[in-house]
Amino acid sequence: MNLNEKIDESIALIRKAERLAVAMHPEGLWVGFSGGRDSQLLLELVKMAGVKHRAVYSVTTNDPPENVYFIRRNYPEVEFTHPAQNFFTLVEKKGLPTRKARYCCAILKEGSGAGRVVLTGVRADESARRAKYNEVSIHSNRKEHSDRNSTYSLQQMIENEHRCIKGKDKVMVYPVLRWTAAEVQQFHADHRLSFNTCYEVSSRVGCIFCPFSSKREIEHYERDPLFKRNLLNALGRYVARADHKRFETAEEYYEWWKTGESISTYKERKRQLNLNLQ
Repeated sequence: MNLNEKIDESIALIRKAERLAVAMHPEGLWVGFSGGRDSQLLLELVKMAGVKHRAVYSVTTNDPPENVYFIRRNYPEVEFTHPAQNFFTLVEKKGLPTRKARYCCAILKEGSGAGRVVLTGVRADESARRAKYNEVSIHSNRKEHSDRNSTYSLQQMIENEHRCIKGKDKVMVYPVLRWTAAEVQQFHADHRLSFNTCYEVSSRVGCIFCPFSSKREIEHYERDPLFKRNLLNALGRYVARADHKRFETAEEYYEWWKTGESISTYKERKRQLNLNLQ
């Protein structure tokens, strides 16, 4: 399949999804926009499809300033939605998210678009987990509908309007799921889409203090004194609680988190280092 055929296929899916989206909400499709390359591609396809939509950026309060500026400057039509709790409040209560306990996305992002047909720029070749996704799924907090890999017929949903969707459930549609990175890059070049300078620091556009951030990303954003101060203040309140005495200070907690090690491994390495210095 060449690129033009891939474009036509994605637009056809978007237009079909619009029929269900309008039945569920008069605004039509909810388009999740992150500022990243894939979401730029998705929004351009949505515009080409000429469908009713609302493009939304879910603010996490842990966002790279460059990304916020990029969206406001190049995509003024994108709306910003804000979470009920900010990132630093969550850190004060739960500590920093880790790869095994990444609570942040569920609280700060995944509630966006409840009760709607949601389009996102997820691609299968980004991870083994995403490679198992289907182009359409129902996403819900209810256990029986929580599997994004389950097969659902968009046509059946359209014919039955939205009777299969309950409350805060949402229909997830991934129009660029089968696109490759090379195809995304070619589309950007052909359509002269704006370049997000976040890619000068990282291969991804995401939150600042993310457990999947590289050392280079973290060191880059540590230069922002406001973000660093807010983080250490929140961690200070977290470690001060009686039930969180694994670390003496916020600085120690933060240094551990940046290593990605288990607490026992980190503390043993520090102990050995102190012994060698004596």
